[in-house]
Amino acid sequence: MSVIVHGLTVKVGARTLVHDVSLDVHAGTWCTIVGPNGAGKTTLVEAIAGLRRPSSGSVSVSGQTLAEMSERDRARIIAIVPQHPVIPSGMSVYDYVALGRVAYHGLLHSASAGDKRTIDSVLDRMTLGEFRHRDVATLSGGERQRMVLGRALAQSTMVIVLDEPITGLDLRHQMDLLELLRSEVADCKLTIIATLHDLSLAGQFADRLVLLDGGEVVLDGPAREVIRSDELASRYGLTLRVIDVDGADVVVPVRDRSR
Repeated sequence: MSVIVHGLTVKVGARTLVHDVSLDVHAGTWCTIVGPNGAGKTTLVEAIAGLRRPSSGSVSVSGQTLAEMSERDRARIIAIVPQHPVIPSGMSVYDYVALGRVAYHGLLHSASAGDKRTIDSVLDRMTLGEFRHRDVATLSGGERQRMVLGRALAQSTMVIVLDEPITGLDLRHQMDLLELLRSEVADCKLTIIATLHDLSLAGQFADRLVLLDGGEVVLDGPAREVIRSDELASRYGLTLRVIDVDGADVVVPVRDRSR
């Protein structure tokens, strides 16, 4: 499913956090939003996912405007993995992932056989099968992130929005999670809109990068072009070197020794 963001503006009081952002994210592609702290990345993805009402502009998925939909209908179209998800203790991994099916059967009804097949499939794809009966509070950081992603995948949407999904993970778990997402894009034609601080990983996994600064789109294009642009270094206020390592662009900040 394609995602079209048209003239999106988000204001809080007199302050404009996102200004007149327009994006057209094609179905089955991975678009990552990058930019310095305070650029408006989280505000933008929350507005795209329907968690924050824009002051003006619109977001539509395959021609359906999200603002005109009920919360339940929207949850069948687009899923979100927030930066700081609420994970209640005393709940099993299975039950947490199963929350992704609530949009289909409601809170007062039990999961159907089809719902259960979907949940089992997600647990298998996220390599969480052995943890299905574990209390969520006993999971490691990497296991917890896979579980949160599993809940989003259990919604069976074709669009997932992720806000810094690898925050707090070690390098191995970062790569594992991003590889899982890349597989979903390739195998299931999933559309991903994400934010990432790590420019090297953003460039390696995304098809397209959007550079945001001051709430406005500064640059939008293929990942390799944006990573290698002079504008990227300028917006971060750093000297950056891009090194090719086995075909992957690695972004290295260079220390200013004159300070």
